[in-house]
Amino acid sequence: MLRRAVAYEIVRQATSGRTKPVVMRCEADGGRPLEVFCKLSAGCEEGVLNLAREAVAASLAADLQLPVPAPYLVEIPPELASVATEPDVAVRLAASTPVAFGSLRAASQFGVWTAGHRVTEAMLPHASGAFVFDAVIDNADRRLSNPNCLVAGDCIRLIDHELAFPSTATIVNWQAPWRPDGLGWMNGHIFFRSLRRRSLDFGPLRKLWDALSDMRLREYRNAIPPEWSEALPAVDAAIDRVRSARDNIDGVISEARQVLQ
Repeated sequence: MLRRAVAYEIVRQATSGRTKPVVMRCEADGGRPLEVFCKLSAGCEEGVLNLAREAVAASLAADLQLPVPAPYLVEIPPELASVATEPDVAVRLAASTPVAFGSLRAASQFGVWTAGHRVTEAMLPHASGAFVFDAVIDNADRRLSNPNCLVAGDCIRLIDHELAFPSTATIVNWQAPWRPDGLGWMNGHIFFRSLRRRSLDFGPLRKLWDALSDMRLREYRNAIPPEWSEALPAVDAAIDRVRSARDNIDGVISEARQVLQ
């Protein structure tokens, strides 16, 4: 679930990312120093709603044993804004809620997934699991022009889920992912071509989805900090979507197989 960290030093603004995350040194787990990519509410189009959706997505991914960087709720002391050397960072820190969403910085050997990468046999469980995961959370933001995936050898890291769980009212002709033709839009996913016509074993993934209890889903909601309380209706909608997918996971997997034929 989401652990707490306290930022004590600004390292730099990230060189990429629409939300302009800030790399910060933080203390967590009894004082252990960490470098964390922090997303600030003032850097997100929908503020804390994006942070909360990202938190739910990260919690779900972890329970599905998908490779996401360790997530943190990062407390930002108010004095950090006054010592920021980059004016844009200072402004956004001052305008943001005091709790950011953080992701542990990946090791330096990880690079961005490109069109030249292919899913290896070793990657298949994570890649196929990510395909179903993105289908459920309506994450159209993992495509070759913006892969939101890091890779090192046979290891991948799935990042950036602030656009997960968009309101279905904003999606033209939205279909639940277990309905016929509900996943036609997934043909732009970064793993689509590599997964097509492969022998995929969704059995272990199905068990993980089945294991998601209603109590566990309530824990996702309870992990949302009070500073993000205005996002709770969006969190409830996201959790309802996860619950419905869990209850219809056989249909989701069937549609994934269909689109990957």
